[in-house]
Amino acid sequence: MFHNDENAVIGMPIYLIIALVVTAIILAIFLYSIQIYTRDTELRTTQTQIMRIVDEAESMFEYADEGTRVTLHVELPISLRFVVFGGLPEGNTSEPSDLFLHENTSNNYYYVMQDSRIVTGHSTARFSDQSTDQIMVMHAGVHDLILELVQNNGRTYVAISE
Repeated sequence: MFHNDENAVIGMPIYLIIALVVTAIILAIFLYSIQIYTRDTELRTTQTQIMRIVDEAESMFEYADEGTRVTLHVELPISLRFVVFGGLPEGNTSEPSDLFLHENTSNNYYYVMQDSRIVTGHSTARFSDQSTDQIMVMHAGVHDLILELVQNNGRTYVAISE
């Protein structure tokens, strides 16, 4: 009446271990994908905020008169280490030590994320800080920026200050 199968009793723990391992792998992949999604979302947020600054600067550079001022409210996420307007990376992810504005790189910008990713960009506008002789460096957080179109030594710059 009853079938005597001893293999089923021995095989049960193995099936349970296989199910637990497969579940752990699926959970690990899911958590990793959430981490990647969060990093990419923060990168897109950073790009959006920086492009707001660049777009406004390019518009001012092309169409505005000297002395034109625009105020921008930007919120840079904490995943951003720093952003530089008016320079190029020095080959590493550390903050620039030379803040002097070089004419050949004044129309470039770049930013470094906390995970050491570096994103560079090029603009039609030339950037500087308020004094027009240094690059502008900003960190994560909320900023109310003032962009002003200024002349220095016959060249036009978009000076960025807080």
